[in-house]
Amino acid sequence: MAETRETTTPESLPIERIASYRSQGFAHVPGVLNEEEIELFRSEASSLLDSRETMIWDMGEGDIALDWVADANAKSDVMRRLTMHPSVSGIASRLAGGPLSLFKSELLRKSAGSRTTGTPAHDDQGILPYTGQPASLTAWVALVDVPVERGCMSYIPGSHLRGEPHDPYDEVATLYPLDYWPELTYQQRLQVPVRAGDVVYHHERTVHVAGVNQSDTDRMALASIYMSADAVFRENPFYAGLYTDDPDMGGMKAGQRLDDDRFPRVGAHL
Repeated sequence: MAETRETTTPESLPIERIASYRSQGFAHVPGVLNEEEIELFRSEASSLLDSRETMIWDMGEGDIALDWVADANAKSDVMRRLTMHPSVSGIASRLAGGPLSLFKSELLRKSAGSRTTGTPAHDDQGILPYTGQPASLTAWVALVDVPVERGCMSYIPGSHLRGEPHDPYDEVATLYPLDYWPELTYQQRLQVPVRAGDVVYHHERTVHVAGVNQSDTDRMALASIYMSADAVFRENPFYAGLYTDDPDMGGMKAGQRLDDDRFPRVGAHL
């Protein structure tokens, strides 16, 4: 008999989960999508990954951490539905504690049966071309079951509360946080295996890693980044170097609000 699980909504999200997110910097929310939604979004994700040219996190010598479809919400109406999903985005608003807009989403794949590696320790803030409060967060939506052996995510609890770097564009702080803050190397890392339809939310400054996919099934997830509804553009050389086709979000100037149709409001501040 197929397993039936209750879904989690913004209204049913336990207060304790919100408190844990704010102190730990991440929260695993089970059963946000139902079975019908999981099948729809997984099928679309598989087709999109196979039909689109993907970006690659190349670790050198033929090893790949993962590949992804950038701005998946702009390339698929179905993926856009997932980024705007009322429970996925509504829970994000409750965790953040304020109104949010969608920045972008990335459809991620850690392939099975190839020379994949673990995903290095990093946070998201250093690559983002904006600033605002409440701090942005990423909703990592599992589209397949992701046990430890499939390369589940691991987080360093409380790492979002560390001090800010002296220079926000310091290359070591941005790309190698364990070198810039060596004390993090010796802190606990929590692995978070998830089921398809679960969502793990993490704060923009939470340091996270992912293991190698040792299974025979591709790991697929949609990572949607939600930012403050009042976020303003800031030039970021790391973002510009990665997304060379749109380094300044269509010609934005420093301090300009990211509030046009490209960045729709999501969820509800409950």
